[in-house]
Amino acid sequence: MRKIIVIGAGGISSWLIMFLRYYADRDQLNDMDLTILDPDKVESKNLKYSNFLQEDIGKHKAEVLGNRYGFEYTKAKLISPAQLKDYDLVILAVDNSEARNIVYKSDIFWIDCRSKGMEYSVFFKSKDTKNNTLNLKRAPESCQYDQRLKDGIIDCGNVISAAIGVAQILNYFRGNMSVSEIVGII
Repeated sequence: MRKIIVIGAGGISSWLIMFLRYYADRDQLNDMDLTILDPDKVESKNLKYSNFLQEDIGKHKAEVLGNRYGFEYTKAKLISPAQLKDYDLVILAVDNSEARNIVYKSDIFWIDCRSKGMEYSVFFKSKDTKNNTLNLKRAPESCQYDQRLKDGIIDCGNVISAAIGVAQILNYFRGNMSVSEIVGII
């Protein structure tokens, strides 16, 4: 059994988790035990670009997605590498550098999905990963540009990042990770 933890349950992960359920139901992710970790609650602004419904507002994101797609969840915040000790793979889709720093410094294999507007990227740990090539001090921010949302424009870089992240998870399960440690643009 491969234990996976998805850290973050927002604009990227809400779609990534749906895609994981899709592939798990088609026997493409055999022996996967998945946990979702996120302390945040669904807000009305999340409905525009995330995989949440009106009735989810005020509920914990991890709980909503865990119940909807049949995965374990925790409403905790990642504050220590000890929280990762039981996992084989970490999927990051967070808006803060603290979680990234904890995960990047761990020995666990990780895939980091990021997005801003139509821009997207997916990084993953390889034996040659140089953490200093990635901006770990990036300020917390949405996967959407505020002004574009105010103008009624929803970009889908977050969904693209989620789909590429799932492709990399499938590659991980199949023992076929690509040579590069970055996919996409941002």
